Amino acid sequence: MLRAMTTVWLLLAGVLVLESAVPAFAGPAPRRESASVELIGVNHHGRERNGQRFDTDRLRSLMIEVHWKTLVGAHTQRLELITPDGSVYQNLTGPVESVTGTAVVETRLPVAGTWITEYDLHGRWTVNVYLDDAVKPITGAGFTLAK
Repeated sequence: MLRAMTTVWLLLAGVLVLESAVPAFAGPAPRRESASVELIGVNHHGRERNGQRFDTDRLRSLMIEVHWKTLVGAHTQRLELITPDGSVYQNLTGPVESVTGTAVVETRLPVAGTWITEYDLHGRWTVNVYLDDAVKPITGAGFTLAK
């Protein structure tokens, strides 16, 4: 009986050691992509202004530029726009590709004449940036749409 219990304990210890070991065939750790967001308001005359606060009565659209810093290969970028009340307003998806490691993706969000102005969706918004099928955003930014 004592011998059987010793064998069980040794097997259990062996399993724990093997579980914590790093396999020899494991490749390098997954690369964490890096990006930043720049927000540019475009008025009704086509003039552009960088910032984080924009007046909707002067704003035709909002340009969301994602500057990728460590991206290599072909990927899919998804922007998730969150309204001031926490609801998802829109998901905007598009391709992004880089050979050099850097890329800039411009996405235009219409503002004038949309639900934003029609239903008074003013306040603090959030844009989250996702890459491929990620469930956690790579980066994000906040901005205010004011009357």
